[in-house]
Amino acid sequence: MMGLFDRIFIDWYWVGKTKAWIIEGTEDLMPYIYGKTLWFKWFGTLIGSPVLSAILAAVMTFIVR
Repeated sequence: MMGLFDRIFIDWYWVGKTKAWIIEGTEDLMPYIYGKTLWFKWFGTLIGSPVLSAILAAVMTFIVR
């Protein structure tokens, strides 16, 4: 859940939509995270983390038994 909050609120809104993170002289470097990297971050947050958590939970279940 925190990863999703980070992607939506911090990365997309706060960094991408407000002027809080604009450093004078670096306006030409925006966006800070480009397409392919952004896609991998969203994929990792929405699919990778839950799948990894499920795998770790299954492994721990079998170890504890």
